[in-house]
Amino acid sequence: MAKRIAVIGTGYVGLVSGACFAYLGHKVIGLDIDKEKIERLKRGEVPIYEPGLESILNKALKEGNIDFTTDYSYAVKNSDFIFIAVGTPSKEDGSADLSYVESAYKSVAENIDDEDFKVIVNKSTVPVGTGRWAKEFIKNLLKKRGVKEPEKRFEVVSNPEFLREGKAVEDFMKPDRVVVGADNREVGGLVASLYEKLQPPVLLTDLPTAEMIKYASNAFLATKISFINEIANVCEELGADITVVARGMGLDHRISPYFLRAGCGFGGSCFPKDVKALIHTAERVNQKPQLLKAVIEVNERQKLKPVEKLLKHIPNIEGKTVAVWGLAFKPETDDMREAPSIPVIRELLRRGALVKAYDPVATENAKRALRKEIEEYGEKLVFTQDKYNALDGAQALLLITEWEEFKEIDFDKLKGKVVIDGRNLWEPSVMRRFCTYESIGRP
Repeated sequence: MAKRIAVIGTGYVGLVSGACFAYLGHKVIGLDIDKEKIERLKRGEVPIYEPGLESILNKALKEGNIDFTTDYSYAVKNSDFIFIAVGTPSKEDGSADLSYVESAYKSVAENIDDEDFKVIVNKSTVPVGTGRWAKEFIKNLLKKRGVKEPEKRFEVVSNPEFLREGKAVEDFMKPDRVVVGADNREVGGLVASLYEKLQPPVLLTDLPTAEMIKYASNAFLATKISFINEIANVCEELGADITVVARGMGLDHRISPYFLRAGCGFGGSCFPKDVKALIHTAERVNQKPQLLKAVIEVNERQKLKPVEKLLKHIPNIEGKTVAVWGLAFKPETDDMREAPSIPVIRELLRRGALVKAYDPVATENAKRALRKEIEEYGEKLVFTQDKYNALDGAQALLLITEWEEFKEIDFDKLKGKVVIDGRNLWEPSVMRRFCTYESIGRP
């Protein structure tokens, strides 16, 4: 049976979740304060790069299952489930900035009436304890407005997302699990029922446990990446091959092969932010999260590994031209948040290199992320429309993001260059016939 759903926030999580719920037949209202974005969405224009999203959004629009608005009153009045999917960026101390979440709760509360019962579902990644704080926060706001029996007008539920950018639609439609945390188990069951058509494994638990599952999951995956990168660095010194080591480890069902690919570090909107937030949460309750701190430390060092390798072959890169292939933090997304390419390009520019950068889809976001560098270094940072244009006049190539189009290339164009493969994309024995080649953790 179709349910009425509002989704507050139309970023990666909110837009994918809203479009997918509408695709499943629910009646969805997507809300955002960005008027221009809302107008584009009404026309079926997707403002982010996410494979498969545009087609399911347009199908939902055509069938009348999704609408978009900037009006909180309209969204709240015409929904029974209100999903909060706004950003929780890191503060300087690593804690999660909940200002957008609090603002969303406040706006929802302003539009709940005496006769309402709204299920407010948190999709945003928030520190453990936020759900129960939200219940008191919203109840007090309703009480101030004079709403009768405010505790009976709403319930707060945690329903963390586990969507990978570049695979978000697939992950929503084929979930490993749906986690629902609620103090009211019956209401938790109502939220779980929204996914009924997908027949996923469902874990019903309480609010703080659901919130911790999200953080613990991301922290564990980030730990696997930092672990394999640290082992890769040791492999290089000992003559072992990290790709074979990882394969051998991954065959053990207790370990699994996933997230055991060595490279130049992780980025994105989730892993760095969530590990830092978990560190802050742990310290707040007098714990010492040494392992989590090491995960971040290893990752930050690893991001500059391609530059470190380049300097072994060209110790002075001042005045030299260096091509950078891949800017987004991972393939199949245009997201530049915490992308390893950013510190790499900054370090190259700081050392006096001319940088020619290319990415299939993330160029415009990269320009925004590197705005200060563009202003400071001017023509020393060039963005090209083609990967081979980036190679023109370049003495070196750094591969930072392993887009599919980089797998099959004209190797003759690499002749005489130093190539640093930050993602172990290419076969060393082939590459060394054409260029000076180094990768991560391979002899």
